[in-house]
This record gives sequence, C-alpha cells and structure tokens, in this order.
Amino acid sequence: MVKKLQEKIDAAINLYFKGQSKEALVSIEVLITDHPDEVMLLNIQGACFVELGQLNKAIQSYEKALAIKPDYAEAHNNLGNALKAKGQLANAVNSYVKALSIKSNFAEAFNNLGFTLKELGQLDTTVKSYEMMIKIKPDFAEAHYNLGTALQEMRKLDAAIQSYENALTIKPGYFEAYCSLGNIFQERNQLSIAVKNYEKAIVINPDYAEAHNNLGTIMSELGRVDEAEDCYRNAISLEPEFAGAYYNLGNLLNDLGISPRSPLEEAENCYRRAISIEPDSFLAYNNLGNLLKTLGRLDEAKACYSKAIIISPHFAEAHNNLGNIMKSLSRLEESEVFYRKAIAIKPDYFEAHSNLGSNLRGLGKLEEAESSCRNAITLNPNYAKAYSDLSIILYSVGNLKPALESIKKGYSLDPKSKTIKLLLAIIEFRVNHKSIMCATDTINNIDFGIRLASNPLLLNRPIEPELISTLYEIKSLELGSKIDPTYGNTKGSDYQLFEDGNSIIKNMSNDLVEIIKQAVNADIYIEDSFFTIYGPGGGGINRHNHTSNPLDTDATFNLVSQKYSLVYYVSVGDQNCSEPGILKLYDPNEDILPSEGMITIFPADRYHSVVYNGKKDRVIIGVNFYSL
Repeated sequence: MVKKLQEKIDAAINLYFKGQSKEALVSIEVLITDHPDEVMLLNIQGACFVELGQLNKAIQSYEKALAIKPDYAEAHNNLGNALKAKGQLANAVNSYVKALSIKSNFAEAFNNLGFTLKELGQLDTTVKSYEMMIKIKPDFAEAHYNLGTALQEMRKLDAAIQSYENALTIKPGYFEAYCSLGNIFQERNQLSIAVKNYEKAIVINPDYAEAHNNLGTIMSELGRVDEAEDCYRNAISLEPEFAGAYYNLGNLLNDLGISPRSPLEEAENCYRRAISIEPDSFLAYNNLGNLLKTLGRLDEAKACYSKAIIISPHFAEAHNNLGNIMKSLSRLEESEVFYRKAIAIKPDYFEAHSNLGSNLRGLGKLEEAESSCRNAITLNPNYAKAYSDLSIILYSVGNLKPALESIKKGYSLDPKSKTIKLLLAIIEFRVNHKSIMCATDTINNIDFGIRLASNPLLLNRPIEPELISTLYEIKSLELGSKIDPTYGNTKGSDYQLFEDGNSIIKNMSNDLVEIIKQAVNADIYIEDSFFTIYGPGGGGINRHNHTSNPLDTDATFNLVSQKYSLVYYVSVGDQNCSEPGILKLYDPNEDILPSEGMITIFPADRYHSVVYNGKKDRVIIGVNFYSL
C-alpha cells in the first residue's frame, strides 16, 4: 500500500516538473482526500499553487504540512519562497532560518535566505548566507554568482570579480556572470575588457537583451554611434518591454540631433515608450524635457520636468532644468527659485551656480550674480560656461579687461563653443577699440551696429565651374527636422562649411569674407557657414530669421544690430515653374528672383522665406555673421 502511494506521489511530482501543474494538482487533491496527513502531498500541493500564482492557497498548504510535521525543513523553505513572492520578506527570512535550524546543511535555504536578505538591504548577512552555502556546496555556480552580486553592491569589486570568475570556472556558459563582469569593468572605465565580457555573454546567449543594451552604452561612450544604435535596437527587439533600452536609444538619437536620419522625433517616441513601461522613470521624464526644450515646446518640457520632480523631489537636475525653462520664458523670479532649490539639494552643483549667476544678472543683482559664477568656478575650475557667464557680468558693469580674461579662460577650456567664440571676438574687439567711446559714454550705450548701404544689399560673384561639383562631394545631411525651418526635398551641410580644407571651398570662402567686410566696412565674425540644396519635387524654407542665439537679443551687447545674413546663389535651378525660389523678405515685403552668382545680404533679424518646386537642384551657400 505504501509503495503504491509513493508511485502515485512520484507520478504527480513528475507532472509538476514537466510544467503540468494543473494536472499535478488534480492528482494530488485526489490523493489528499484519502491521505490528509501526508505532508509530502501538502508540500507538493503548495508548489503547484505557487506555479499557478495562487500564493495564499500555497501558504495554507505549507502551513498544514508544518502543523503536522513542524520539523519539515523543506516545507519551511518553500513557505519562505511563497511569502517572498507575496512581498512578505521579513516573514520569508524567518521561514528560511527555521529551515536551517532544522537542517544546517540545507544549501537551497541558505541561497534563498541570502537572496531575500539582499532585497532587504542586509548585505553583510547576505554575504554570510552565500558563503555558508558555498561551504556546503562549493560547486554550486549560482551561489558564487549571487555572492558576487552582493559584493558588487557593497562596492567590494575585486571580491565580486573573483566570485563571478569562480562561477564561470564551475559553469563556463554562465552568461549572466560575463555580463556582470562587464558591468564592473565598464564602471572602472576598462572598456575593452568590458566589451569582451559582454560579447562573450552574447555568444553564449544571443537573446540576452541586457548584454546587448550594456554593450550599446559602451559603444556610445566610444563614439561608435551606429554600433551603439544596433545594440539598443537588438535589445528592444529581444525584449520589447525593456524600458532601459528605449531610454538609452532615446539618449543616443537625441545626442545625434539633426543627422541624416533626423532622429529627434524617434528619440521623443523612445522616451515616451520608456515612460509607458516604467511610469516612475524620472530620468526619462527629465531627458524628454530636454528634447522638448530643444524643439521649442517649452510648455511640454516644463510639464516633463515638473513630473520628474513629483516622482523624485530631490532630483536636482530637474529643478535646474525647470529654472532654465522659466528663464527662457523670461520668468526670472521663478527661475531663481528653482536654481536655488537645485543648489540646496546639491550644494556642489556648479552648473546650477553658474545658471543662477546668469539669471541674477537678468534681475539686476550683479554682485550676487558675480558671486554665483565665482562659486561655480571654485567648484569646477574647468567649467567653461561659468567663465562665459562671469565675463558677461563683468562686461556689463564696465570691468572690460577682467571680462576679457574670463572669456579667454573659457575659450581655452572649450574652443568649440560657438557662444564662447562669439563672446571672445566681440569683447576682444570692443576692449581693443575702447577709444571709440566718448567721454560720456559707457560700454552699454554705444551703438556698434554698422548699417548696409541698402537693405537688402545685392552683389555678384562669378561661380567657378568646380564649385558645384565640390559641394556635392561633401557629405550632406537630410534637412527638414522639427527644429529646422527647411522643409521638403532638401539637404545640406553642417554649419562649418568655411572650415572645409578643400581649395575650392577655401578660395570661395576667402572671397566671400572680403566681400562681406567691404559691404559692412568692418571686421567680421562668421557664426555659421553652410550650403543647402533644394531638390526636385518641392521644398523651401519657412518664414524665419537668424537671431536664435540668446546673445543676439541680450541688452548687454545689442548684437542684433550687428548681425547679418548672406545668401550666395551657386545654382538657381529651374525658374520656369510655379515656384521658382523667390526670396521673400518681410517688413517691408520684397521679392527677389535670384540669378546665378547673386549675393544677397540683409539684417539677420529680417524675416524671410523661400518656396521652390523646380525640376532641377537649386544650390545656395548661406552665411550668418556679425560686424565688429
């Protein structure tokens, strides 16, 4: 009779291990009817209930078994698992401890205890539990791996590496251990070693989404953008609900800005997808806010930063970013509040100190403004923007030489910054030409603007035969993004065309620079230089002007009166069509039908637009510049 019962129990267990928990449960319940005090049946019944997600029934089964046999170590361990699944971690710990008090060499209970203690943040006792398990079962790879995760969280990284390597010695195909090793080496900036570990994890398990995602973060750090993008997309393909991969892909596409793929819209979608999966992702809300600010959607950006703060009230970066939004909306008093909040949360937040200084200047609190910028510099002597903000403050109070020294320092730290390069050119020129001031003048009431002989000024320069073909050889970007006024079938260069080393480009740029100098009768500073190609099928540029640089409208410099735009028509394309590409100028309205070689110069704050639908390409070169 006992043998027959055991055979039926073994059959039920076999069904359970085959994943047929419902069928196993039916068999067990029949057996329990005839054998209500058989603790093994109650224990298996509990396991089936766990598999079916019926945790309360599972707990009742284990408790019935323990009421009959209090020293049933396996039932205590399994009860702990059910309690842990319900989130009752402290009670789960008690069950594991009882199991171990009965069966001191119970390796599985030590493992479960360690895992639960780790979730409770009790890392020291977690490590002891895993170490005890390893003494009992030294060839249990999972115990070495779990010990490694605890040690890694405790920042004992060398010991964690050893544990992961021990796990791999026992189980060479343990891809999670390779991924965890990759995490540590990535954190230590040993990127080549990290890459090798992630790649080993992927070779073993090509479907391991986490390894693809982590490898993507390294490729991004190394500037290998296409490879990073592929890694993130692989991770998402493998795990469509992987919020972290969507977030990382959004960051990558956002950093690309206007590229051949114009990825900003997709970046926005990635952030929103990450948020839909993890609604409490304050980082995704913050970065979505940054993107929306770039797109000029300030109210939406403000809402994102506010949501990030609701989720994480002590997230200093969101307070700082909300301050930036308020400043963009000219709500300087509110902006000041957010900057100060960011600093209160994070006193060494040098970016917020610098932003506060710039904001206080706008409020006329110049002494406080200077102090804030100097605080930023003290906190980070290599933060170029703080020197830039300080230079503007010093300039605005007439301390011209210190202003020049400050902006020179900023330039030495960040020579690629367009804002810093412009400030250096303007301040250096004005300091060196201070003699133009009258005795009653201050630096802020001088009109440095130089007027064109006519508005617009029309000139001409012959087109070299090689110029057009040279422009087509330069790698171009697809235009028409949400932050660019160009639309339709258009492409063009970045904004540093004149820096191209090609001799044809260099000759053309030198000529245009001389033409511009003569037009304004002054030295100049080139802000942007680019080419645009309007292709067949319709395209153009919406009404806009070229005063997007915040310095253009800053009352300290009044640069808007010194800024001009130039259009050089390299090829007018097809003018026998309904929209031949007339340059429309506004205030007052004026239409200009260009000819090849024509140069048009007009104030940068004058609005203009173009519509073109010819059958041939139209090619223009554009320049935005300041007279000095």
